[in-house]
Amino acid sequence: MSDAHVLALLRLLAEDGEVSPTRAAKQLGLGASELNRLLVALGDDPRFDGLDLVERIATPHRDGTRERLRLTARGRALCADASQGGAP
Repeated sequence: MSDAHVLALLRLLAEDGEVSPTRAAKQLGLGASELNRLLVALGDDPRFDGLDLVERIATPHRDGTRERLRLTARGRALCADASQGGAP
């Protein structure tokens, strides 16, 4: 996992709100397992001691449910602070 991928994912979610894991992986040029490792590090699951910046949510869809990614409140605050300071 590179810092560039972390920043790119945070930017993507800050700009688009919610995205599918498939779209995120494609835009970042990552495989599914690489994206999953990134999500564990940035995630909100206390079992994995993530940074609580990104969460996975299930959204209803006509074919069942679909997983989406979005920033947590902590992630939104971080991105807002960073954008005021000129980063991510």
